[in-house]
Amino acid sequence: MPLRVTSSRPGRGRLVTAPPGRLRAIRGALQGGCRGAQEAVAAGPARGGHAAPHLARGDAHGGRVAGRRPSRTGITRGPATSGGRRTLRAGSRASIPRRVNILVHKYGGTSVNGPERIRAVARRIAEARAAGHAMVVVVSAMGDTTDDLIALARQVSPQPSRREMDMLLSTGERVSMALLAMALHDLGVQAISFTGSQSGILTDEAHSNARIVGVKPDRIRAALDASKVVIVAGFQGVSPVTKEITTLGRGGSDTSAVALAAALGRARCEIFTDVDGVFTADPRVAPAARLVPRLGYRACSALAHLGGRVLHARCVDLAARERVPLAVRSSFRDTPGTEIAEDLVEAPRVEAVTHRADVSLAIAEGNAGGKGEARGILESVSEQFPALELVAHEQATATHGALVWMGTKDDVLELQSRFRDVRGPGGEWRLEVVHDAAFVSLIGLGLGAPEAARAERALEKAGVPLVALRVTAAALVFRVENARVNDAVRALHGEFIA
Repeated sequence: MPLRVTSSRPGRGRLVTAPPGRLRAIRGALQGGCRGAQEAVAAGPARGGHAAPHLARGDAHGGRVAGRRPSRTGITRGPATSGGRRTLRAGSRASIPRRVNILVHKYGGTSVNGPERIRAVARRIAEARAAGHAMVVVVSAMGDTTDDLIALARQVSPQPSRREMDMLLSTGERVSMALLAMALHDLGVQAISFTGSQSGILTDEAHSNARIVGVKPDRIRAALDASKVVIVAGFQGVSPVTKEITTLGRGGSDTSAVALAAALGRARCEIFTDVDGVFTADPRVAPAARLVPRLGYRACSALAHLGGRVLHARCVDLAARERVPLAVRSSFRDTPGTEIAEDLVEAPRVEAVTHRADVSLAIAEGNAGGKGEARGILESVSEQFPALELVAHEQATATHGALVWMGTKDDVLELQSRFRDVRGPGGEWRLEVVHDAAFVSLIGLGLGAPEAARAERALEKAGVPLVALRVTAAALVFRVENARVNDAVRALHGEFIA
């Protein structure tokens, strides 16, 4: 199979070489297998048809932003800049003293997994408060609580309602927030816990994978005014349209924390987890991996989208757009961690190596029976299978098109079994699935042909066959055999970083 190289820069998605007899988008997805680079690494406005969240912003030091009358919803936008972009302004009055710095902490499931860990987190929060910070803390569900609840639901119902799943899964974070507030009380620290809806986190109507559309942190500000530590249940919000509880999808607590930090005046946001920060590779695969002390927004976004497991990709994209100071730290050790900030202008450099193994692809190809039929399939899959990632959509001719999604084997098989219903009547669309795909990515801005050639030599030396290469704005993505993915990670890490 001939090698192809694609670029995801706008207007430059042409093929250098292409195998005959197959739509380009199909082979691009099968061989390159990553999300569109513009979505994966953009530090600009939200993509994929989702509106950017309207964040009612004040001042990270507690003051009201003057010069704008609050809107009826409490969310306003400032005047357009010369570039046409509007800045977000506060829509509600806040009386937090300016000398107090707001600091947002987020603690993952392993960090609050049990009474001892919760008490340890409470002590860390108390220390930060004693240092002069007004504390807002976002928590995930304890340990494997979410997985256990999903398994329990499927024992009761093989295809549970997404609405009821949101009601069920949102309880995990509520347990964590209440227990952490109790631990702080025992330390003599005033604290109050809020659900996502009580915190003013507003989302769209999509159950299981909702997007944040706005934040109105009025109750949080009032609690901070009263010198209380605010504990927020992550991963959840409420739709202002349906008044229903929604969840944000896996890793959504990261996004909750960044959204609140942005709404509170670009407050610093620290994500606490069970590792020391972002590493140059997964240390379990590449023992020589080392901590990255500083990483740019765009490189971190690419890392998250292409397999990095430390940060949720949507959280990084939101932090980049809102310019929220972000850090990744260990909740088990007192170390500086990794700072996520503006990208530095410099020569091309590989920042990290990441990978995705055991990936399945779903490729729909067919003749559209009418205008907008492919779009209808896209909308149906997006609504019914929110966990699947759209990789490609190409209209080769006026009537012939292709759609490609990436996800877990279970999700792809479920789409395959229900595709006839999903596609609806009319047209001649068929779905092909490919399992056990694997991708290894070099993360860094400005990587191109010299780095690609060097990587290919390193893989060849390690005896790892290269299936294909895809070029994006912040990564080189290599498809390799699933069984050799760890060998590929070690080879590329050794060549470019170790």
